[in-house]
Amino acid sequence: MKILTLLLLSLAFSQVQAQHYQPHPSAVFEYQMLPVTTREETAQRHLMDWPTKTLENFHVEQLDLKTEDAIEIKSDKEMLVLVLEGALQLDTDRSKELLEERSIAWLPRNKNVKMTPQNSTASVYLIRWAVEGSAKEAATVRPEPKIFHYEAMDFQETAKGGRRAIMREATETLQELEMHITTLKEGEKSHDPHVHADEEIILVLQGHVAEHINGTEYQLGPGSLVFLSAYDPHGIRNVGKGECEYYAIRWITAKTGK
Repeated sequence: MKILTLLLLSLAFSQVQAQHYQPHPSAVFEYQMLPVTTREETAQRHLMDWPTKTLENFHVEQLDLKTEDAIEIKSDKEMLVLVLEGALQLDTDRSKELLEERSIAWLPRNKNVKMTPQNSTASVYLIRWAVEGSAKEAATVRPEPKIFHYEAMDFQETAKGGRRAIMREATETLQELEMHITTLKEGEKSHDPHVHADEEIILVLQGHVAEHINGTEYQLGPGSLVFLSAYDPHGIRNVGKGECEYYAIRWITAKTGK
């Protein structure tokens, strides 16, 4: 419960920060270089807690949970729970789901959730966001969580590797949330550097990639994350041995394109 209290306090502080600070620029977070904070044997890595061009606040952190750990959380923000390694039981008011490795869950606001690692440790990313004005919106019917199991995702093979489409639809606060997993063969690139109005994150699941942002190349390994601000030129390629695989998550709000 101490971890839960710290998370919620951090989010509350972020809302004050968002009123005074410039949007977060594009950035890379190499997993092996992230500072680690240990609280009651739970390792935490904090990546982002800041406004962006389209979001009032964007909060990203990674947790290493042990089997005996159980985290209960109720966030006033929409949230993604992404399992990098291991397995995680996700308990809500109405359901129990086992979230396996590389699977992801979207959770609505103000939903009671309990997360418990299964069998061994679980490496988990928690991604939360706030959209300006969304706190004032009142929903009469609360949506239920959406669970996306990695093994159930349809794999579409391509000449460069393949793609797993996950979702592309509106959420409580976003006009659109689009998620997919890309697989690239050794030496392949997804595309030449390009720009788009929507913001995006890349989360590396397997292999090593080179991300080009504004003309600079950054090399990243498994567990690493890239935040791409709107209109910044970027491109990614596989620079490791064998296939690489990564999540691409993009969103659209009323501010997108402005």
